[in-house]
Amino acid sequence: MAEKTCPVRQTIIYLSEQISSGCLTDPRGRRISEQILHLTEEIAEGAAGDDHLLAINSLVEEYFHAKSPLQNQDTGKTLKGILDEHREIFQSHIQSKNCPSHDCVKLVPSPCQMACPAGIDVPTYLSFIAEGKDAQAIEVIRRDNPLPWVCGLVCTRPCEMMCVRARIDTPVSIKFLKAFAAERAMSDRAYINPVKKDFNGKKICVVGAGPGGLSAAYYLALMGYGVKIIEALPVAGGMLMVGIPRYRLPREVIDREVATIEELGVEFSYNTRFGKDVTFEDLKKQGVDAFFIAIGAHKSWDLGIKGEKEFPRVFDAVKFLKDVALGDRHVPGKHVVVIGGGNVAIDAARTSLRLGAQTVSIAYRRSRTQMPADIEEVEQAEEEGIEFSFLTIPKEVVGENNVITGLDCIKAELIKKKGSDRLAPVPILGKDFT
Repeated sequence: MAEKTCPVRQTIIYLSEQISSGCLTDPRGRRISEQILHLTEEIAEGAAGDDHLLAINSLVEEYFHAKSPLQNQDTGKTLKGILDEHREIFQSHIQSKNCPSHDCVKLVPSPCQMACPAGIDVPTYLSFIAEGKDAQAIEVIRRDNPLPWVCGLVCTRPCEMMCVRARIDTPVSIKFLKAFAAERAMSDRAYINPVKKDFNGKKICVVGAGPGGLSAAYYLALMGYGVKIIEALPVAGGMLMVGIPRYRLPREVIDREVATIEELGVEFSYNTRFGKDVTFEDLKKQGVDAFFIAIGAHKSWDLGIKGEKEFPRVFDAVKFLKDVALGDRHVPGKHVVVIGGGNVAIDAARTSLRLGAQTVSIAYRRSRTQMPADIEEVEQAEEEGIEFSFLTIPKEVVGENNVITGLDCIKAELIKKKGSDRLAPVPILGKDFT
């Protein structure tokens, strides 16, 4: 049997072979196997309820009753091993009605849902939006993503790349419909939290109030845990707040979605650095039972070029965007060059322009088609007057008396390298320029 077969499907195949082969000579063992097969088929068809797994567990235990034939016990051990190892997959089939491996054909998610990193049920919430049921659409989205308004504005929308409508004309605007429904529901005061379970007596400390920490806090609170978030920054949101410019993601959007999480009883402690302002031992004394670490990625990579560390006007983009978000809105320079081709580079360039830079250029070592930045962001940057220098590899930041006078670069060409499908930039000797 294939190793990647869905465990639910694997159970159906195993029991079907056992029953059809006639090797289950004991009537009692055959009856138990047929009942488990029927229950498992209902799980694979999306017709199962929460009691199905309990019923299967009870039937598996019947294989081991006193004087049970050895063959029954072997079948029971095999099934018990599958259930013990893959219980979460069985539960996921029952609760989500989806089979990510595509083996249970009646539970195969749509292409857009498969492409979504959060696995959101895209077809269902789009149907609700089409019917004007924005609150119900938000309820569906928040089963897998507690920040639909935020994601509706900044998500890179891989779902739209897989949208089958694109084979006819253009993909459905899944991303913006999500933001549309969230804004409408919020305006109608219909953006409400699900009913949470009663407090179970357990306390969790979440370190970091970024999207990871906020998501963990939201679902833990719904499950009945007492949740406290400690955050080093003075605001919640993490990189949502200090990494994405306000023109793309307004601060009030983040604040309002964070407020809905706070309504669940989640406690926030800002300007608090874990290990410095509060320690692990301090929190344990306060009754914290478990920790969820979601500290984010707030550091940039160094380029490793000469002059990078020698001039005060060389900034890393992550810190630059963070400082601007926290109130340091000074123009970085009259003429700005941004090195890189991702969304952060585009954000830094467009932010520099808004702060008053006279010219802004982006130097990228590959071609336009290979830029990892969202094509929409690139097009908007061009419309705003930002210049692009492609196939440009930076060599050295040059200047004197702590004043930058230029960026020495070398032109590149794209060459296919062994073991990679992506063309790699290779410097062209003698093609130096500033």
